[in-house]
This record gives sequence, C-alpha cells and structure tokens, in this order.
Amino acid sequence: MPVAHCRGDQLTFLLTCIREWVIYHGGKALTIKTAPSCYDPITHQLCHHSYLAAGFLPNHTYSNAYIPIGGEGFDRIIEPSERRRLSNGKKRGLQVTMKQGVFDKTTEDFLHRCYQVHGYQLPVPPDRLALLPGTCPENYLVFTNRFEEEPVAVAVMVRVGDRILYHFMSGYLPEYRTLSPSVMLFEAAFEYCRSKEIAILDLGICIDHFGNPKPSLSRFKANIGGLECEKIVYKAFF
Repeated sequence: MPVAHCRGDQLTFLLTCIREWVIYHGGKALTIKTAPSCYDPITHQLCHHSYLAAGFLPNHTYSNAYIPIGGEGFDRIIEPSERRRLSNGKKRGLQVTMKQGVFDKTTEDFLHRCYQVHGYQLPVPPDRLALLPGTCPENYLVFTNRFEEEPVAVAVMVRVGDRILYHFMSGYLPEYRTLSPSVMLFEAAFEYCRSKEIAILDLGICIDHFGNPKPSLSRFKANIGGLECEKIVYKAFF
C-alpha cells in the first residue's frame, strides 16, 4: 500500500514496532534518510508527523535543489549568465552524448580524475562504479560532454521512479570552467525528462565533501533553474 494511502496512526504504529524490534536486538540508534519533500509534499508532511510521534527527531535538515519540468525550455529557466555560457560552449563545439546503463573504464577514470583535481573523493570507490547499474541498468544514464572527442564533463543520473530523475554525481575539467560544460549536461538531462514525461529533475543537496553547506553549489543550482526544498534525516537513540 502506498504511504499516501495510510493514516498517520498506522505509520506511527509501524515505526514504533520497528523501534521495538531494533531495541530487542540490541540496537542503540536508528537513522531514517528521507526523500526530498519535492517528491511528494503531502506524503512528506504525513511521514514527518509520524516520525515525530514515534520518537524520531530531525538530525539534519538539508537544502535540496530540484527543477520542476514544465513547458518552458531549459534556456528560458536559467540565468542570463548561464545562458551565455551555454551558447558559448555550443559555439566552441562542445557536444553531449548519453549512454544508458554503461560505466566504461574511460568514464570511471575521468570521474576519478575530476574528483581528485578538485580535492574530493568519489561517492563510491572507482572500481565499484561499473557495478552500480546492477539489475536495473535502464535506470542509470551517463551524460558526457566532449570537446574534439575528448570528455570534459560527465554527469551520472538515476531514474528513481516514473516521475523523478536524480543527479547522482558529476565532474568536469577545471581548464574548461569558463565554458561551464556542466550546464550542457543538465540541459541534456532536462530535455530527457521532457521527452520521457518525467516531472522532476532532482539536483541533490548542496554540501561539500565534509558535509557542510556549499554556497557556490547552491548558487549554481539556482542559476540553472533549481528551486529549494528540504531533505530531512531523522534519528532515534535507544
């Protein structure tokens, strides 16, 4: 039964049973990571009240960016500065391609290189990237922006439902920063959403590799049409 079809007291009862099960097996804490509120605002509110009633308190509240997919084209929702970079990149010959369910060695090495040069760590070890698609390869999309056949930016997107495409990870070469090659990747993802009738492009939370808020990332996502919603992590201690 979908959560939206449940009553609040039913969800609270389920969460209380889960608490008791964890306590019985010696657990000391339980963390619940929820989807961003933009996925389903009504369900988000229903679950929020149920978590509180069952003794789960907000441990972190993140700012999550998302783009609602509407009738306007991508170039109409982004800021003029990003529109100029988008146009300039195309004039310079940057081109975006997409592969579905494929993590080749070139993509793995490129992402690892991008994260290293920016001083970050990949969300998953490089040798595990190829294993991510698993049994649902059709849900994993790799967008690559190339200049003269060489990759300059890559974005990995995951389709997490009929209505949602999630930006999982991306990277770009700093020497191409002035062309903002990532903007073309998000344009391609936006157009993919429109073609597949996907309602939301989830850009993810705006934090650095230490888990702290990253204002520059927030600004970039806002500049490409991103709106803000909350993403809450709940925790209960026993």
